[in-house]
Amino acid sequence: MGGNGAEPLKTFKSELEELVGSCRSPAERRIRYGNLRFEISPSSGNGDVTNAAVVYETPGGSTTQINITFDEDDGTFSYLAEDLGRTISSTDPHEVIDMVRRHAMSIPDKRMAALFNTIDIWLSEGKTRREMFGEMNKLLQSEFLGGRITNDELKAGIQHIVTRFAAERPS
Repeated sequence: MGGNGAEPLKTFKSELEELVGSCRSPAERRIRYGNLRFEISPSSGNGDVTNAAVVYETPGGSTTQINITFDEDDGTFSYLAEDLGRTISSTDPHEVIDMVRRHAMSIPDKRMAALFNTIDIWLSEGKTRREMFGEMNKLLQSEFLGGRITNDELKAGIQHIVTRFAAERPS
């Protein structure tokens, strides 16, 4: 690596590895954080620009990616703001890791919201409780690790089904 960017990039990589590692063990935690993972690679044709992709899934397999670039020539990290309306630039790798950490810590809530939304869609499609419980079982046993649900998500999802089904279809 040339330029003045070797140290901030090294710090970023090390802290990102530690953060993602903390969200991957034990297996139930790995699922709860959507099989959070990352890949860092130099971008081809853009000079000394490194790209970091942080990826995770929500129940059912929808994938979300956070993309961070690092321009080694000027030592600047760039990424989209939460509202996706502007690009944030920073020379501080800790600031970038803090953004990734905030996003990572919100993954369990995002996964739960996605699960509840999926259940609401099933209900609007007219699925019976039995069919919805069958769908929940499929999510629990999915081979796609990030699309799988945890036991806690299963319990919350079943409660959501029971509550919504009772509200939508009184006996």
